[in-house]
Formats: sequence, C-alpha cells, structure tokens
Amino acid sequence: MLIIKTYLIFSMLAIIWFDVRHYIIPNWLVSSLLALYPLAVWMAKIQVDWPMALVGMLIVFAIGCVVFARKWMGAGDIKLLTVCSLWTGFHVLLEFVFLVAILGGVLSLVLWVGRKILLASGKFSAAKLPRILREGEPVPYGVAISIGFLILIFSEKI
Repeated sequence: MLIIKTYLIFSMLAIIWFDVRHYIIPNWLVSSLLALYPLAVWMAKIQVDWPMALVGMLIVFAIGCVVFARKWMGAGDIKLLTVCSLWTGFHVLLEFVFLVAILGGVLSLVLWVGRKILLASGKFSAAKLPRILREGEPVPYGVAISIGFLILIFSEKI
C-alpha cells in the first residue's frame, strides 16, 4: 500500500503543478487514479466498503454535472473531485467536501487579494504576470481539491 499512497501523493502534486501552470488537469492522470482504485481495494488489509464509496462518487458526479453546467467549476475539477471522492469513501466524503470548500475559499480569497495588490502596485504589467496572478482569471480549483486530498492522506483517513 505504500507504493499506492506514494503514487497518490505524487499525482496530487502533479495535478497542482498542471493546474497552476496550465489550468488543465490531465485526463490520463485522473484516469490513472480511477484505474488504481480496484487494485488498492484488493490489496487493502481491512475491509473496504467500495459499494458505498461508489455511491458517494456517483452523488458527487451528479452534483458536479450541475455545477459544471452552471460554469461554477471546470470539467477537470469535477472529474478530479469525483475520483477523489471514490478514494475517500462514503464515511469521509462530507469531511473531504467541506475541506475542499474551505481550501477553495481560502485560495480564492488569497488570489483575489494578491491580484489586487499586484495590480495596484504598478510594478507589474498584467501581460508579464503568470496567468494565475492576472486579474479576472479563474481559480485553479484543482489545487484545493488536491490539497484537501493530501491532508486526508497524511491524516491517514485514506
């Protein structure tokens, strides 16, 4: 299981990097997390309630479809949130969603304030700033999802 947890950690770090740099969460990375889940269930030392984890994942996906349709989050964020909810299982799902919401709010606030400060300073032109620091750009919510997932990994809830 150590190898699987290590892969999960490095995958979340890679997702953070891709989302901050390119505003993209690669499908191959999210798909690999989904494909690895059955192996993790099979290798687990304790009984995994995978049917309820699947139910939780489907609930997150259904709500995510509405959120995406309203353009509140991107498709990559919804896919990542859906797959991560499978890994958290139903018993930790609400904690995970709450954690992601808090982290997403903090990230949004930090970016909003930081962008205003950079713009007001007059030292930087918008064109020279990285996209994440430009006024009006979206929040890379995959960062909040990944950090929330990492917190659960390191607190040994996953």
